[in-house]
Amino acid sequence: MSIVRRDAFVRRLLPDLEISGENAFIDRIQLDVGNWALVGEEDQVLDALSQLREIEVYSSDGEPVSLFNSRVLQRVSDARDLRFRTTTDSDALNRTSPLLAGRINTASWRSQTVSRRPNEVARLVFETHLNLTRFVQAQQLKRITHLARPALATDYVLAIRPEDEWYADELPLRPATNIIIGPNKKYAFALRHPRTQQARTYFTLALGTLSRALEISFAGTGASYEYLPHLNLREIEFYWEFDSDNPVEWVLSMTEVVAQHGVRYGEVMYETQRSSIETQNQSPCLRIGLTRDIDIKIYAKTTRRVRFEVTLSGAAIYNHGGRRTHTTVEGVVGLIPALANEAASRIRPLLQSIAADPPPPGSFTALNLMHLITRASSDPHAAEAIIASLVTFGRVSPYRNDPILNAVHMLRDQGVLRNLGARSRIYIVTDAYRDALANLRRYR
Repeated sequence: MSIVRRDAFVRRLLPDLEISGENAFIDRIQLDVGNWALVGEEDQVLDALSQLREIEVYSSDGEPVSLFNSRVLQRVSDARDLRFRTTTDSDALNRTSPLLAGRINTASWRSQTVSRRPNEVARLVFETHLNLTRFVQAQQLKRITHLARPALATDYVLAIRPEDEWYADELPLRPATNIIIGPNKKYAFALRHPRTQQARTYFTLALGTLSRALEISFAGTGASYEYLPHLNLREIEFYWEFDSDNPVEWVLSMTEVVAQHGVRYGEVMYETQRSSIETQNQSPCLRIGLTRDIDIKIYAKTTRRVRFEVTLSGAAIYNHGGRRTHTTVEGVVGLIPALANEAASRIRPLLQSIAADPPPPGSFTALNLMHLITRASSDPHAAEAIIASLVTFGRVSPYRNDPILNAVHMLRDQGVLRNLGARSRIYIVTDAYRDALANLRRYR
């Protein structure tokens, strides 16, 4: 078996590159882990919940870190303010952090499939924010190991401690530990097992850690708990990363193509951790909404790579996975292949558009394009709306009964515009008019 190197994980985006669910990686996962029925006197249950502040997890080098914050609980309902010590919006490179984020919440009785137990005071659910990339990156590998099948130096851990060697040849543009980076053995380890197997290991370890935390906290308090299995997958994020010598410029150059693919589109500029000539101290981020529950995000992740993320949530998980809730880890893991394939099908047309060779020069002028749009439109204001949208966003997306809809359909029939997809309401200029649109931008 050959040595696995960085270019097996962070590939070059070429027109013939295969994009599939199998080569997607997983980043963020929102998973509700429950339910626990808490039984006993209220002061006993409160005492047990207060002990959760003492629970620790350990990094690969044995460094302990508190799993929960130090919130003081006055009543059982205050458990909703007990959060994991890691926050979802902080990613320091100089401290050890748990690989569980989120909060504890009390489950609503109305939503329960299992009836209330005798003397039950409350029912808890851990609303976890997991990160599979960070989990894989956190594991310590043997210093001397097979570079195609790297071996773990310790058992799997639930805390990450960044190491300087990870960033020897590549720097995150923002502080980030949710990235596979470092020596080649890190990439080999990330690719050694399928995503489903990695997720199964992570979920099982997380569930076991939460169960042990409650077991330790309730010991000797006089209260008890009962685990009523209920796992709810709320959101999952898949991504593909591609190599680039100038990732910031590359993201900025694809702005128009990205805008053409989304019903909703936006862009922000992230301040980066380190300045350079290429980045100008900024990391661009493009976002498009494909549906209400499927979004794409594109940004420069490091000084040498760009990340393309597809997030599925809510109804998208139900529609393409069959269901969102299960009683076992295996049931949740079983949703991943179908969801990964859906994410790949959504990102594939965009990546193909970005990687495609430029079309041959067109023979039409900006004046020709403006004339055709004006002639197809019912009034000058409709023509201006179409022209302004094409010039600004590179596409026009009429809604149902939109006043410009007839003009757009006429331009489509004349070969000036085309649908982005078979059932898409987004229209872009055909290849014959791409140069005409580019010239029109110079005059606007």
